[in-house]
Formats: sequence, C-alpha cells, structure tokens
Amino acid sequence: MSVCEANLPLNNSPFLFQLIDPARLALVDRFYRSHGYKVKCAASERVFALADSTGDFIAAARLVPQASGHYWLRNLLVSPQWRGRGLASGLMMDCKPHLAPLGCYCFALPHLTEFYRRLGFDINPVHCPADILANYQKYRSRGRDWVLMGYKQD
Repeated sequence: MSVCEANLPLNNSPFLFQLIDPARLALVDRFYRSHGYKVKCAASERVFALADSTGDFIAAARLVPQASGHYWLRNLLVSPQWRGRGLASGLMMDCKPHLAPLGCYCFALPHLTEFYRRLGFDINPVHCPADILANYQKYRSRGRDWVLMGYKQD
C-alpha cells in the first residue's frame, strides 16, 4: 500500500491507496452501488481504492484481466463530494506500476479523453488486443460513444 499524492482536503490527511483483497470486494461493490453503478467485482480482478481517514472508500478502479494478458480499466469512480481534487489522477498514478508488463485499455467518455491523455493513455492505440477490441466493438454497436484508449508502460 502507498499513500496517494493529491490535493489533500480539509485536515490534510493522506488517503490510503490499497489493492482490495478479494474477501473485501463486497465493500467495493457497495461503494459502487451507493453511486448508482451496478457493479459486481470478481475475485480475478485487481480492484484498487482510496480510503479516507475513516476507512471509507472515496474512489475505486477495476482492472479486469483479459485473455491477452492486458487489463481493461473499468469503473474509475470518485465520490461526487471528493471530485475536483486530483484523486482520480492520484489513484491512476498509483495503479500504473501494477499495469506491467502489457498495459491496459479503457473505453473513455469523450469528455474524459484529455484526462486519460494526461495519464499517458493514447487515443485509438495502433496495437489493440483482439479481446479488448471485441469488447469495444460490442459497446459501440450498442450506441455508446466511448473512445478506445490504451496505456503501455515504457
């Protein structure tokens, strides 16, 4: 575990960055549900979260492993009352070392592409594994206007 570097709120206490143990995934599911997401984290996923000084989750992200060995970043979420403080960026920066060796892909909402670019993701990456591309095409065929983005550590 490490401490997330971000614009710290109120009492300047750091947030705890943590890889969630599969036994605690139900707590993350509850966090997502409390914000209107219908998410069920699987034990095979790498789920990361930020907790405040009381231990409550204030941000989370799911890295879903794919058959190709890449990760699919899903459901990056910061509680509305904590947004605008750099927590999503901090969470993703702390996640980056865990993306090796193959990297990860996400389907970004159009208004978030610049956010992901600042984190090192490329829009419409040249090389995209077939399993990620198939999921992306499935979502696009349903009318979603998401943008395919990819990140690979140098």
